[in-house]
Amino acid sequence: MKLRLKTGIAAILLSSGLTAAAQDHAFTGFTKEDLVADFRLAMDILKAQHPHPYKFIDSATYTRKVDSLLKLMSGAADVAGCSRYSPIQLVRDVHTSIAYSDDNGRELYSRINFLPFPVIVERGKMLVNIKGETIPFGAEIVSINQMPVNEMLDAIASSVYSDGNIQTGIDRVYADFPLRFSMLNATRKTFDVAYRLPGNNSIRNITLPYATPQKAFQSKSQAVLPCNLLQRSYFIYRDYDNASGTGILTVNSFNLQEPYAYKEFSEFFKEVNKRRYKHVIIDIRNNGGGNPAISALLYSFLSAKPFRNEYNYRTKTTQIAYSEYAIDDYGRKLSENDINNTVNFLYQRFDKDSATGFYVGNARLKEGQLENFPPDKNAFSGDVYVLTGGGTVSAATYFASLVQKNKRGTIIGKETGSGEQATTAAWFLKYMLPKTKSVLTVPMSELYFFNATTDSGRGVIPDKEVPLPQFISFAREGQDPELSYALEVIKKGDAK
Repeated sequence: MKLRLKTGIAAILLSSGLTAAAQDHAFTGFTKEDLVADFRLAMDILKAQHPHPYKFIDSATYTRKVDSLLKLMSGAADVAGCSRYSPIQLVRDVHTSIAYSDDNGRELYSRINFLPFPVIVERGKMLVNIKGETIPFGAEIVSINQMPVNEMLDAIASSVYSDGNIQTGIDRVYADFPLRFSMLNATRKTFDVAYRLPGNNSIRNITLPYATPQKAFQSKSQAVLPCNLLQRSYFIYRDYDNASGTGILTVNSFNLQEPYAYKEFSEFFKEVNKRRYKHVIIDIRNNGGGNPAISALLYSFLSAKPFRNEYNYRTKTTQIAYSEYAIDDYGRKLSENDINNTVNFLYQRFDKDSATGFYVGNARLKEGQLENFPPDKNAFSGDVYVLTGGGTVSAATYFASLVQKNKRGTIIGKETGSGEQATTAAWFLKYMLPKTKSVLTVPMSELYFFNATTDSGRGVIPDKEVPLPQFISFAREGQDPELSYALEVIKKGDAK
């Protein structure tokens, strides 16, 4: 069952906050005024439809900041400058997104002059991520066009959505840094790059010509890291390392049917137990979530006893606001019957909590949820290591939390991209904005784990993080930093 991953160019362009052709005279899709109007509408929709729009920002500040950003949009010289002030990130929700139509996204992408090399971004450091180009692989970028790395990262910050106060969203977007940075000036012909070679503190300077979209896309496909592209091309991939006695399970999604997931998990753990391995590494760094019941299913292969599998849903509204703009996954306007069916579904499964003002999922919504989850007959009893990062979202965060709360393993990597206590999830509404034909996607409910009643706005914090010098050393050697570090931890532990 292969997982086909593709770059959503239209989504990247618009959600980047840097999104539009600087060549306004050539772009005919919409005007600056159209974009401003649609952003205004999008923020009004979020106020009415988002399940908790004021979780991380109060309503007065929300309104004030939206007005301020849209005023800056209105005063921008062109569409590119206008879209740099995207207010979508104000809700601090990893699941809310906005994307250009395919036609507009394709046209805008074709008009960009790209930074000519991919990069790795790690804790404020930026390294060249391709071999055979003018600047050597692994060289550290100091600045581009006289803009230091920290300022470049700040400039694309509006595209780095994570829940609450989480800052690891850059994990998900650095592969598209050439696109996001190039949108700052889409018609630039050259890039002035200052860099340092590995092991050399002296700064070198070079001016590079831009890359065409075709060349930039090819360069991205030739990037050295991530080096586990084979593992990332499947929903679930199994590796076995006899030298260290370690099974490595890469799980890229929990949006899976239970029979398939159980087959893959059980075959892996049967083999691990058959080989008498002492260690298992579970890689969920690229896992965008799915069904939390599948997260619990995977954890059942690690637990020695029944465990609590508790989560529920809540929302501020069970209605559909601005229904005249609501569409299905194929762009068809939702009919009155579609709207009524959705509202009735929510009405039957959510009850109003007068104490909080939220609608909370009832027994019908939780029907079939196994809260006292038993261990699997093929459960593994050895050491467990879970690799996480900013791309670990939603149900994947829940899995990492199950491991950590039950003290069943070591989390290695970085803070997850969605909240440990809660995130948004479940059902999604799409709205087509009338002037630009862009699509706003809004989750319809919050998902609260372990009966949490508050949300700190933080993800699962790892037990161990690869030290930055070691991360850079692994990266420059073309090795997977977190996986290599985990194997080192295992080796040192076995040597004791």
